[in-house]
Amino acid sequence: MTIFMGVWPLNLEPWTVRLTLVLRQNSPLKSFLTGRLRATALSAIFVVVAVTLLAWQSLDATASEAGIMLAAFLVSGCIFSFGKSLVMRHLKQPFAQVYSTSLFTWLIAVPFTFLIAAYTWTWSSQPGSMLDASLPEALQIGLSNLPERGGWISTVLSLPYGYEAAKLWVVIQLRDYHVAGFFFSLDTALFSFVLCRTAIIVTQFFEAHIVKVRE
Repeated sequence: MTIFMGVWPLNLEPWTVRLTLVLRQNSPLKSFLTGRLRATALSAIFVVVAVTLLAWQSLDATASEAGIMLAAFLVSGCIFSFGKSLVMRHLKQPFAQVYSTSLFTWLIAVPFTFLIAAYTWTWSSQPGSMLDASLPEALQIGLSNLPERGGWISTVLSLPYGYEAAKLWVVIQLRDYHVAGFFFSLDTALFSFVLCRTAIIVTQFFEAHIVKVRE
């Protein structure tokens, strides 16, 4: 809920400003084109993707990987909190908030992508059962690692676990080629981006709803 409430204004407010500029005051479309449905849909999609990716990575993370993820989360929030004032000197709200969110997400996610990818490629182990497995067998091996959960949680997590198994299978098949590292790190960029963006969104929510309330 925190992530949803944090990302919802980022999707709604810029769209509302654009509608104000585009639509005439007496247009009946103003009653329908509020942007709320669009903001709700985009926010819900981001929450589902973010929660699924973060849960997937957290369940199997080693202590070192968890430390890197925590560092990325804290660094993202701190840099955004201190750096957004620079953007706000040049841009008006709500665009200053939106552009500063995107800017600092990319600035932090890119270096952490290389850091996480390098660590994973260097230290991650490949299950011996994968060496001679076919792709369907590799998928079954990956799904067997699902945590003991029932209902929709297992259904949702089966997608990233299946993807991880397929990715490992491809890497093993290409282990004699440098391109294997590329396949192995495909999801790292997406995860880093989602992790950093989530940290920034949570920071915005905290500053808007917790800090201001205390003030």
